[in-house]
Amino acid sequence: MRRVALISGAVLASAAALVSGCSSPDSHESPAASGPPKVSPPAVQQAGTLKVCIDNDGAPPGVYHDESGALIGSEIDLAKNVAAQLNLKAQFVESSFAAMIPGLQAKQCDVIMASLYIKPEREAIVDFVPYLYSGTGIAVSKEHPAAITGMDDSLCGKKVMVIVGTTAESLAREQSTKCTAGGRSAVDVNLNSRPDVSIQQVQNGQMDALIDAAETLGYYATKTGAQIRMVGAPFGKIQIGAATLKGNTPLHDAVAQAITALENDGTYAKTLDKWGQADLSIAK
Repeated sequence: MRRVALISGAVLASAAALVSGCSSPDSHESPAASGPPKVSPPAVQQAGTLKVCIDNDGAPPGVYHDESGALIGSEIDLAKNVAAQLNLKAQFVESSFAAMIPGLQAKQCDVIMASLYIKPEREAIVDFVPYLYSGTGIAVSKEHPAAITGMDDSLCGKKVMVIVGTTAESLAREQSTKCTAGGRSAVDVNLNSRPDVSIQQVQNGQMDALIDAAETLGYYATKTGAQIRMVGAPFGKIQIGAATLKGNTPLHDAVAQAITALENDGTYAKTLDKWGQADLSIAK
């Protein structure tokens, strides 16, 4: 995925100064709190506020800016609802992806919610609450699905687009090797750097399928009107988690309870449905 190269060096990055924190306009703020805060300093840096580190170079559907400059996305919605469950107001602190963990360690935010994969090297220095999966998916044209059923032999001999430098590229080439080893035609793997252009090529029949991050494909299918549909279940899944400072048990436990509450009251499922991420739910 797009994050593969960026994430690998995040933990080892030196503490870099964060871009100045910012809050969304009032119309985009957290749902109204309904009681006293469930966590307070020192579990959070500022009374009544949950400071959330996010990636200032984020991408749909997780974190990005709309045309007005407001922060939107599935992780923005989830963070606001987590904050509301804790009777806090979410404040978003933007930084480069590599600076987020050092920023958390420097107490410039309380929690990271920015497509941060849960990996052993990260679990050694922060505590995680899982709230989503990331994975790879395959999209085909709604009108001309090309008899493709997933990452399997149905791809043999098909023209497939992948985003250059992503996990999808290596997976497509692995499948191509399986095809030829079984006496079938190789996968015709094509490279592009733009998902929007690739989706257009699938829609108009130039390509049979696009392999990319399942969350990206779900976003295009749900929010942009792209005439594509996912086939098969997402694969190569890895958990994404809300990261808190190692040892900040009160906040970690509060975030875990908040996410469970959002699952139980249906808010979590509605949020994932809204952003085309239902297949990536941790509640399944």
